[in-house]
Amino acid sequence: MRFETFVAARYLRGKRKTRFISLITFISVAGVSVGVIALIVVMSVMTGFDNALRETIIGNRAHLELSNPGGSPINDYEAAIAEIRAAVPEAVGAGPIIQTEALLRHGTDATGAIMLGVDPNLEAGVTDLAKNLTHDGGRTMGMGKLPGEKEIVLGFRLASRLGARIGAEIAVVTDKPTVTPFGMRPGNQVFLTVSGISQAKMSDFDNLYAFVDIPTARMLTGRKGVDAIHLKLTDPFLADALSKRIEQDLPYRAVTWYESQEAFFEALKQEKVAMFIILVFIVLVAAFNITSTLIMIVMEKRRDIGILRTLGSSSWSVLWLFILEGLMIGLGGTFFGVVLGTLLAYNLNPVAAFLAKLMGVDLFNSTIYYFDGIPVAVVPFDIVWITLSAVVLTFISTLYPAWSAARLNPVDALRYE
Repeated sequence: MRFETFVAARYLRGKRKTRFISLITFISVAGVSVGVIALIVVMSVMTGFDNALRETIIGNRAHLELSNPGGSPINDYEAAIAEIRAAVPEAVGAGPIIQTEALLRHGTDATGAIMLGVDPNLEAGVTDLAKNLTHDGGRTMGMGKLPGEKEIVLGFRLASRLGARIGAEIAVVTDKPTVTPFGMRPGNQVFLTVSGISQAKMSDFDNLYAFVDIPTARMLTGRKGVDAIHLKLTDPFLADALSKRIEQDLPYRAVTWYESQEAFFEALKQEKVAMFIILVFIVLVAAFNITSTLIMIVMEKRRDIGILRTLGSSSWSVLWLFILEGLMIGLGGTFFGVVLGTLLAYNLNPVAAFLAKLMGVDLFNSTIYYFDGIPVAVVPFDIVWITLSAVVLTFISTLYPAWSAARLNPVDALRYE
């Protein structure tokens, strides 16, 4: 054991007359631990939310959407799908899509919606629409089915706003002109039967989207072709590379699932960085405690420092002695923080349930967040960054007290001894 490490460890143990300093040392260790625990838990929860939302988006949106560059419709979508599947072997599913805006009315309730026309036989291989069909609000109306001719599937919250159930008739109004005996009239109203209710666990889809089949979409819009072909890939993270290849080899414009939600994902990323910076200040406060603790130890050990310098210890040796002492405090706090923080992150849901029961408060409302529990993902890379941040802040906090001890004149330290 090096001399500086031995002395630093002896100083940390303290004596009976320095119990106050030992208490402050313990508080400093606890402060670092609390900061590290908070960082690990919050970063794990934010990463868990990010992963869960990403999986939801990937399941409900196509991985790639291909359309004509000029926005013109794709007239023969079956031939287009065959061409795309031959050129993109990574595609495991493909289907057509028609998108338009519509006004939905049921009884006295009316609301706007985004209408998607899909091929029910192909859509099951592209998105999770078929899996998202749910019981009609718990009533005995069955699970529902994908839309057929003159049928419609409503998003869960959209159906709730309209007060619609499976089997209800919905008036759908689009901007397609209607021919009447008195000439062309703007707007087209068609009555559709609700065949299913989709709970995608994603606010955009549950609030705004309704689904019909391709013939019904053409009837509502007057379009002969389809707007785009959307694909499901073997790996959604291949979408970016494949979109560039498709635009080079095929006469289509490609939009990836990430590009369609880029603002949302960037907001999540910025929020995670902001939370990391904010919570690092907890560790910074603990680092200031380490600084104050070392300053007090330097003041209390002036005589010892003077003796060490008289016996031949260099100023660098004294400097490293107090740096090591501060690092022992910081490393101890970081170690306990990493262990306890990781354990708490992995057991966050049972702890949250216990606290909710103890306080009589619902800490995590699954009906609001759509998750059965708090999503947590403990990422080793995040823990490494948190550990390094805590160690670096601890090291910086030791520099001034150690420098003060190193420049202490042994004559001044022993003058009154």
